[in-house]
Amino acid sequence: SSGINAEYGVELVRETLNTSLASNQVLLKFLAAPVNPSDYNQVEGKYPIRPPLPAIGGNEGSATVLEIGSNVRSLSPGDTVIPAYAGFGTWRSHCVAEETAVKKIPSNLSVAASSMFAVNPCTAFRMIEDFQKPEQGCWVIQNGANSGVGRAVIQLSRAQGIRTVNIIRDRENAEELKRELLDIGADAVFTSSQRAEMEEFCKENTPRLALNMVGGRETIQLLKCLGEKSHLVTYGAMSNSPMSVPFGLQVFKDITLHSYWMTRWTKKHARSALEDEMFGKIAEFYQSGELTPTPHNENSFHDFPEALDNAFKIKQLFVVDKTLADPRNVTE
Repeated sequence: SSGINAEYGVELVRETLNTSLASNQVLLKFLAAPVNPSDYNQVEGKYPIRPPLPAIGGNEGSATVLEIGSNVRSLSPGDTVIPAYAGFGTWRSHCVAEETAVKKIPSNLSVAASSMFAVNPCTAFRMIEDFQKPEQGCWVIQNGANSGVGRAVIQLSRAQGIRTVNIIRDRENAEELKRELLDIGADAVFTSSQRAEMEEFCKENTPRLALNMVGGRETIQLLKCLGEKSHLVTYGAMSNSPMSVPFGLQVFKDITLHSYWMTRWTKKHARSALEDEMFGKIAEFYQSGELTPTPHNENSFHDFPEALDNAFKIKQLFVVDKTLADPRNVTE
């Protein structure tokens, strides 16, 4: 079993796995696992979930069931599963886990789709559903539109007839990125410096729901674009600065502020009918092609330094078969 260990940093370790199963256990071979911002923060010791060290990194990923214990009823060999809770430790090739520690998902999804199933698409889905869901033809506005969640918001909204105003940061390839987001279903895309154009657009196409990944002073732009009796949901703080909420914008427009953390939702609703319904719908969106995996680079575990260094430039995905086929993966 190979894995990436997060003890005061990250290192690649190789160890022999005891594959003897208790009656309620399963043997898993991982398919792939992404590097999410929360994983990076966890390695830095800045995330609320702090497993005892040494620990295996990674909170999201997918695996195949290889063997099951004698009392396992919900899973069979060949099933695709994802962790039931955060903190599982997905940056590894194999593991033995309790049956209740994983959850079955459809096996006909791509490796990328299954391994990036539980965090970004579910976050996007829940924020659209749970905070004044826009009716068909109505608008939602978001910053961080090029992120994994942002792209899922665009695609899930388009699939349900909801229209999106999207904000990206100013960059050299801004026009190219705008076209890319429009191609996957965005209705309008602005850079963060296009404030006047954005506000003018939103006068005619007024959002009632705003999704705030960036935080800081960028929050003000979302508040300015919202109509009265609207809702702003904050789920990230990529600006690393305190969120700015001017009194007049919030109070006189009667805007309700919310926070959202997928881990908290999962703790409350794990293995519920509501979670089953959400997983089923997201799987259907993937299967229909209305939802596609976030653009990503595929890596062997051996390339973890480069993957972590580039994690905020483009999504990084550790692929287990790529690791096992890596010529550097030779037993010493």
